[in-house]
Amino acid sequence: MIHRQYDGPCTLAALARTARFFQDVALDTLWNIQSSLIPLVKCFPQDVWTERRDEDGFRVVSLVAEPKPEDWTRVKLYAARIRDISLSASALNSQRLEGKLAGDAFVTLKKSLGSEPFLPNLHSFAWEQTPGEEAHALASFQLMLSPHASSMNVKINKWSDDSAQAIATALDEYGEKAVQLRSITVLYTNPNWKCPPIEKAVLALGFRQQNLQALMCTWQNKMSLETITQLSKLNTLQKVSIKADAEKTTQLLEVARSTSGTFFSSLRLLSLHSDTLVLCEEWLHAIRSSALDSLTCIVDEPPTTAELHGFLTRLAASSHRLHSGKLAQLRLVSRKAAPRPSSLHHVTPATLEPLLPLALTALQLELGCPVDVDDAFLERAARAWPRLRTLELAAELRRYTGAPRVTLAGLLPLAQHCPDLSTLGLPFVADAGAFQQRFDAGDRPTDGVSFGLEVPFTLGVGGSIINQATDTFLLAGVLSDLCPSLRAVQTAWNRLGEVGGANVGRLELEREDMADSWRQIDRFAVEMARVRRQERMWME
Repeated sequence: MIHRQYDGPCTLAALARTARFFQDVALDTLWNIQSSLIPLVKCFPQDVWTERRDEDGFRVVSLVAEPKPEDWTRVKLYAARIRDISLSASALNSQRLEGKLAGDAFVTLKKSLGSEPFLPNLHSFAWEQTPGEEAHALASFQLMLSPHASSMNVKINKWSDDSAQAIATALDEYGEKAVQLRSITVLYTNPNWKCPPIEKAVLALGFRQQNLQALMCTWQNKMSLETITQLSKLNTLQKVSIKADAEKTTQLLEVARSTSGTFFSSLRLLSLHSDTLVLCEEWLHAIRSSALDSLTCIVDEPPTTAELHGFLTRLAASSHRLHSGKLAQLRLVSRKAAPRPSSLHHVTPATLEPLLPLALTALQLELGCPVDVDDAFLERAARAWPRLRTLELAAELRRYTGAPRVTLAGLLPLAQHCPDLSTLGLPFVADAGAFQQRFDAGDRPTDGVSFGLEVPFTLGVGGSIINQATDTFLLAGVLSDLCPSLRAVQTAWNRLGEVGGANVGRLELEREDMADSWRQIDRFAVEMARVRRQERMWME
């Protein structure tokens, strides 16, 4: 209870110093979850580390000398209490005031420890490659490989061949010592980089775990029939990502028909990368699990509106018939954009109608074509999915063929009926004129209607266009009132687009002014939301 209060860590630290009776439980709670190694590094004697500010304003903690054996005593006392850690770019951004650890410090720590584990009792870690020298990132990754970890979540951008081989070797050696792994996630943030050695090491690591429950990877190469067959027989496997083409799918259907209920029998989450949505549907018919509640389909060819509507209709029907209506999370992504203009690729409310009877908590559609919903559909969806946490409809699409039909006021029903919603992304009309009168009067623009305060909120505006006449300060004020826990406003205009070749005249050129306008609103809205949160905290 104390830990959840805004001043919880300070209270716990004071409690640990109060009496020995409280010390262990308070310290265990205080150190249990970490998002930085800085607190540990600052446990070294003060002549071992230093702190400065870089050109971006971050406080940077560095090691000025390699720790001596006696310097490790206090650090190891606290390191053994850490059970969960996250070293990622998102964690770094959220800790701007706390600072960041210099890259060469990871190398120094790894060298000083040798083969000894840095966090000996770590149960779960999330690690993301950040920009900088590969030697620093490699040492950082190696420090996470605790012998007792049951869950690893790794995000990789790009490595040289030597570093990639070092990662693969580390995974090979790690797997031999850690047979207790339950969850393995390795995702590539750079879709153009391929590394067969790492893929092979991840797959081998998964097969060595006797009680594996999750194996998620951004597979760059299509899996062999033998690999998929072996995965299908793991009775404990609940989450898996698979990449299979039409030929492998046909062969797997034969294998599934020849088995007696053992083809992915315990699956709850399936992430499938295949050629078309039709092939994904064939996979769903082969899955023997009755507990499937999360489905991601990544296809190379964008489905037509008719294909999508048919898929959703049959998916909803089979979910109720085979899975007791348990399907709660659905993500559909096309790697290619649909032709433009094309009447065959245009998602409307009628296309999505089959999903309304489901109890969805997450819906993400990035099919390379407009998802042209309106305020009325959003209100129906909000009432149909009260447990919704994520809603993204063409949030990454910049090539919108016409003005969106969703207005800013059309987002209010989502705030009214979906209290758990924390990620919202879709194009809307960026006009806050309807809220002008209340804003000028000093009242809350949304009249008290807002998303929750408990969870950080991310708003994606997709390809929404800000006209020159738009009052950006008013728009930011409305967004901060609607989303009081707002942490970021994301826009598709930040992404680089194709501006040359045969598509000139058909694809919008990159509009730097549009990206700048949304960046300005992001700064205004996030700062206003921060002030609102402070006001609420002091008024409570």
